[in-house]
Amino acid sequence: MFDNLENTLKLILEKLEYNEELLQLSISTLTTKKEVARFLNKSDRTIDNYVKNKTLKKDIHYFYNEKNRVEFIPFAILKFKKAPQVISAPIIDITKKIYHSSVNSITQGLKVG
Repeated sequence: MFDNLENTLKLILEKLEYNEELLQLSISTLTTKKEVARFLNKSDRTIDNYVKNKTLKKDIHYFYNEKNRVEFIPFAILKFKKAPQVISAPIIDITKKIYHSSVNSITQGLKVG
């Protein structure tokens, strides 16, 4: 009975190691913007915006290589996909309208809406 269990555990361990090797091979290509965009199901422009607004952080998710190009860190991108921390744009209050001072003096007392 335990022999069967032991063989099953060995088989599971072998498959786990095989899957780990496949994962290593597949994420090693996650160094370019195009590959990262494809992996995250985002556009290249979105990846640019993530870098610009610091959703993807320098020296955590990417670094600049010797050719001064952005190179992404595969394990950090994998971790980001599991738990993205997308920074949303700030909400702007558009209820208050700002006019030129001459317009303000003319419309003072009028209901502008």
